[in-house]
Amino acid sequence: MIPGKPEIFRVSGRYLMLVGLRGKPRNRAEIALIPASLIASKRHLLMAAIRAVRSFHYGVNISDKFAYEVCICLLGIREVSRIIKLLSTDQGEYALILHCEEIKDCLRSLISITMEDVTLSDIEAAYELQKMVSCTGNVECLAMEQGISVELER
Repeated sequence: MIPGKPEIFRVSGRYLMLVGLRGKPRNRAEIALIPASLIASKRHLLMAAIRAVRSFHYGVNISDKFAYEVCICLLGIREVSRIIKLLSTDQGEYALILHCEEIKDCLRSLISITMEDVTLSDIEAAYELQKMVSCTGNVECLAMEQGISVELER
């Protein structure tokens, strides 16, 4: 469900990094740390992170914290108090999302995590919805649909 190896995506001239972790990291800078139990798939997480980045870019974010906004877009829950409860559950596995201007800033945040393979993928708006989102009635698509409902209400 969550990426085992760090993956970097370039979105709207900025970078998103998705990483699967065991346990919470000691240094928590500007990151979103999402419990694995909330994530249906890597695509579900990536689309939520992209929507969170865009919500800040266009000034329609519900929360002022990136982690909360990712979770809002992930789950479709608009109440920040519920999001805080969900994010504060102590679990063994997490997805780490770093959002930064420069790739070196993301990498500096991961200095304590061993990076075996990093892949860089350019995501273009032209094929984003067509290739990334193709629902077939499975759990992943239902979870993504729930998260997208927040976008429709903005």
